[in-house]
Amino acid sequence: MAEFILEAEAVEYSYPDGTQALRKIDMAVTKGQKVAILGSNGAGKSTLFLHLNGILRPAGGKIRYKGRDVLYTAAGLRELRTKVGIVFQDPDSQLFSASVWQEISFGPLNLGLEKREVKERVLKAMAETEIEDLADKPTHMLSFGQKKRVAIADILAMTPKVIIFDEPTAWLDPRHAREFMQLLDRLAATGRTIIISTHDVDVAYAWADNILIMNHGQVVASGVPTEVFRHTDQIKAADLALPWLVEMHGELMRRGWLKPDAPLPRSKEDLFIQQHIVSGIR
Repeated sequence: MAEFILEAEAVEYSYPDGTQALRKIDMAVTKGQKVAILGSNGAGKSTLFLHLNGILRPAGGKIRYKGRDVLYTAAGLRELRTKVGIVFQDPDSQLFSASVWQEISFGPLNLGLEKREVKERVLKAMAETEIEDLADKPTHMLSFGQKKRVAIADILAMTPKVIIFDEPTAWLDPRHAREFMQLLDRLAATGRTIIISTHDVDVAYAWADNILIMNHGQVVASGVPTEVFRHTDQIKAADLALPWLVEMHGELMRRGWLKPDAPLPRSKEDLFIQQHIVSGIR
């Protein structure tokens, strides 16, 4: 039976200006999953993330970690934030230390860990994010992509079980965006649960094990990518486009170039194989 590591039950939240950002949100994330949350600006994605590690407290409903309700005490929140880390969209909002080493070591030092363990954690985090050569660099001198990796190493040094990424490929060029998603795959391969928000339906469709679609503070669809993107009305209502693979698959079927029962492909290689099989039959 699947083990839920992070859950939201009927979560509601409104900002002081009266904006209702979350409307009875229900979600359950299975341990080890790669989850993508899609939605247009204002859908509630970032607000939901701030609830998942206790930065915001629900006005109604509950957040659970490993089946237990989050405790909004200093000790309870400190424990949650060592297990559920957030990497924000803009790394400059997260980085504040003078050097990369100081930045990554800050969190473990504040946990009161021995210097040897802090060093081990920092070295491991830098190795996982491939930034060992940046240890002594001033953080303000780094490129945007390098800052993103340091921000991840920041979180990794706290040894979280869940890592949340708010728009991880925003402002990255295609090559660096692809490399960044490969990094997330490597992190997921270690058993960590990875949750991202994104506007990029192509990235979400090809990468995620499970997808949630948000619209006006509600989850309007959830499930495996090949099922979620069959509900075109819900996708359009959320101001999202279909992934190009789904659109191409539909067009090839309309033209009779794919079998009527051909499953939705998850990669361009899958699509080429399907087309090749039909071409071979002909």
